[in-house]
Amino acid sequence: MSGRWRRTGVALLALAMLLSATACTSPSPSPPEHATCSQLLSGAVAYERSGTGDINSIVQALAEGCSDEYEIAVDYLSNSTDSEFSIDDCDRLLGYGVREEAVVLLQEDGRCNFGDTDATVGTEWPDGGLGWDHASEHVGTVQRVCGPLMSVRNTEDGAFVNVGRDYPSSDRFTFIFWDFYLEPIEGGATVCGSGEIYLYDGVVAQMEMWDPGALEIWR
Repeated sequence: MSGRWRRTGVALLALAMLLSATACTSPSPSPPEHATCSQLLSGAVAYERSGTGDINSIVQALAEGCSDEYEIAVDYLSNSTDSEFSIDDCDRLLGYGVREEAVVLLQEDGRCNFGDTDATVGTEWPDGGLGWDHASEHVGTVQRVCGPLMSVRNTEDGAFVNVGRDYPSSDRFTFIFWDFYLEPIEGGATVCGSGEIYLYDGVVAQMEMWDPGALEIWR
C-alpha cells in the first residue's frame, strides 16, 4: 500500500443488522422476522466471511421468499471455499452461469479475478482503481471505482454515496446500498467499491453494492 493512503474502517449502521457487534450475544442468531431479501443476503455473506452465525437459517429464509437473492447466495457460497475444483477466473464463472452479483462478491473476497478489461487505472487512487470520472466509459463491466467522497445520503430506500460531484449533478458517480443506512463518513475521504457500472437515466454512472462492509474508505 502506498504511503500516501491509509485505509480506515467503514462506519456503518445497517437498517436491520443481522450480525451482532458485541461478544455478549449468541454466536448463532436467527434472522430477524421482518428482514428484507437484501438484508438476508448481506447476512449470509457476512456469516460466510466471518465463519460464525446460523447461515443455514438465513439460506432457508432466502429459499422460502427471495428467489433472486437465494440464487446469488447459493452461487456465492458454492464458490467461496477452496477445493480442487475452485475457479479463480471471474470471467469463467460468469461463463458457467454463476450470477454476476455472486461473482462480484467473490472478486471482493479475492476468490476470483477478471482479466484485462481495457480499463485505465489511476495511480492517484489507493491501490490503483478506475477513476470515478472515467466510470461512464466502462458501462456494463465490473470495475473497482474510486473517487473523492462528496456526500452520504440516506433515504427510505437506502443509502447513496456520491463521489466526484455531489447530488444532483449528473456528472457524479454513486455507490448504492439498498435497504441500508450508512453513518456519516468524515470529510476528505476517498472511497472505492467493486461492482458492475451502469447508467441511471442514461446519464449518471452508478454501482449497486450488496455488502456495505465492502465499501473502502481511504484517507
